[in-house]
Amino acid sequence: MAIATLSSQMQNQLLATLPKESLKRLEKALQPVRLESGTMLYSVGDEVRYAFFPQRGCMVSLLAITEEGDSAEVGVVGYEGAVGLHSSLGGLTNSFDCLVQLPGEAWKVRSETLLAEFRRDQALQNALLRYMHGSVAQISQTALCNRLHTVEERLARWLLLCADRMNGDYITLTHEMLGKMLGTRRSTVSLAAATLQQAGLLTYNRGRIAIRDRKGLLRVSCTCYAMVKKQFEGLYG
Repeated sequence: MAIATLSSQMQNQLLATLPKESLKRLEKALQPVRLESGTMLYSVGDEVRYAFFPQRGCMVSLLAITEEGDSAEVGVVGYEGAVGLHSSLGGLTNSFDCLVQLPGEAWKVRSETLLAEFRRDQALQNALLRYMHGSVAQISQTALCNRLHTVEERLARWLLLCADRMNGDYITLTHEMLGKMLGTRRSTVSLAAATLQQAGLLTYNRGRIAIRDRKGLLRVSCTCYAMVKKQFEGLYG
């Protein structure tokens, strides 16, 4: 698939901001790939051989894991960014479990190739560093959110994150997986989802969540959603 399709089809916002010369150099290295829901791209401690640039409709969760195996989502990556940049550019092992939440198309590139281009191309370097700055801000804000805000607020925030990145009408996810995302028990998430459903903000049936009232979710969500969204909007003008 030619790199020209980045501007004519579902695109990755980070790649699309690069000058034509930078994209042209990456053209032969970028490979189209389909990411399926539930796929673990990398686990904590893995060597990162590829960086992934999701296209619109695809979303990957970054999960922090305890030694006991408990988890909580500390960030998401959709069409605005890339998975594996920190490790690819730093030569380090992966710091999070990277789990595909929303299936879709992505571009992948070998870490050594991306690092070589990063070192030679000032425009690419600036773009990736800007995104990584936003990514760190998102992770920090999510950690604060997980500590201070109610489950209903965090669930509303998470659904809004999905809505910004998805193509379809439904999010396919169990309450158990939602509990892992939010770092809480399944029963607690079930109560929170029921509360939002009773308020007419969403419907939940057989593992499929449909958002019915986005403005209502914005009112319920904590301010973390708007703060992080503004951060990324600033990165891309």
